[in-house]
Amino acid sequence: MVLASLLISLSACQKEDTNKQTEAVAPAVDTSVFDSHYLDTAPSDAQQISAIFAGKIQPGTDVVISGEIMGKRAPLIEGRAMFLLGDPTKMTPCNRIPGDGCKTPWDACCDPAAMKRTAMATIQLLDEDGSVIKTGLKGYRGIAEQSFITVKGTIAEGSNEENLLINATGFHAAKESPYKDAEPVSAHDHDHD
Repeated sequence: MVLASLLISLSACQKEDTNKQTEAVAPAVDTSVFDSHYLDTAPSDAQQISAIFAGKIQPGTDVVISGEIMGKRAPLIEGRAMFLLGDPTKMTPCNRIPGDGCKTPWDACCDPAAMKRTAMATIQLLDEDGSVIKTGLKGYRGIAEQSFITVKGTIAEGSNEENLLINATGFHAAKESPYKDAEPVSAHDHDHD
């Protein structure tokens, strides 16, 4: 029985090592598909996401918003040109809360769920056929969790007062977030396990 457990453990370790090797030698994903959406400069008329929610959510309306990629443990959807954009005036990544050692600070887990519903937008980039591009954005022009992004686009069908979906026609990634040193709007009130 002990031998069987040991063999299973070794097998699992070998699979894990094989997967790491596969990831290391996998060909890079072609992200040039995003070049036609990328804006060299950020539009100056961006609104906070919470301001969009404060108005009437009307599908078909053109908007310009800015925020940080945050709100969930995996805010950048793997294999799809989709991400969650959070309003940094209403949400705080855990690494901006003194004494908080959260391993995934971009999940903004100290923020109440009800507040996050009106401070986050789902952004998607579509191809010529109107389908979400099947390439992840992580790594394109340095984009990662907590990147500050300005998005120009249209409020998509299905959006409502608790769900904002934007079909992006253009986006810009800043070198760093203007909110990186902002005072927290949330407080650490729980353990991160």
